[in-house]
Amino acid sequence: MFTKSGDKGETTVPKGRIGKDSPLVNFLGDIDEANSFIGLAISKLEWQDMKSDLKNVQMDLFALGEDWSTSSEKINLEKVKWLEERTVQYRKESGPIKLFVVPGGSEEASALHVARSVVRRLERNAVKYSKELEVKNKTTIVYLNRLSSMLFSMAVVANKRKGIPESYYDIGKYF
Repeated sequence: MFTKSGDKGETTVPKGRIGKDSPLVNFLGDIDEANSFIGLAISKLEWQDMKSDLKNVQMDLFALGEDWSTSSEKINLEKVKWLEERTVQYRKESGPIKLFVVPGGSEEASALHVARSVVRRLERNAVKYSKELEVKNKTTIVYLNRLSSMLFSMAVVANKRKGIPESYYDIGKYF
């Protein structure tokens, strides 16, 4: 589908027409990319608990974009708490984790690690863009931080469920 309304480098957001190079449009594109990689991870997963959690996250990412585009506050501390609770459950299943897990292992874990790293970039850009834009809901940055933690924990659990041991980077004397 095409409308040709963006042919001159502008797009429409709830607040009106803005340049496609604006911080808001860049941030919304980052959200779309993260959501797409989460969708890819879902397609690789066989476990309903992870699929369900990630489908919830996908809806939250749409709400997060809405929070940045309008004055809504759909991403709240309750959603952050849910991510924390889910992360704790996955960490209980994974057991202790050494520092600096090398991303990889199973296809499922690898897809989750890619999603995690994209969400980390989204979080960094949220911090950057929040300084340039009038963002009412700062909880969105906290949400993204917790989301990347959950994705990491899910990746480790995915390898465990597949019977694939983690690889670790040995940081030696530093820790």
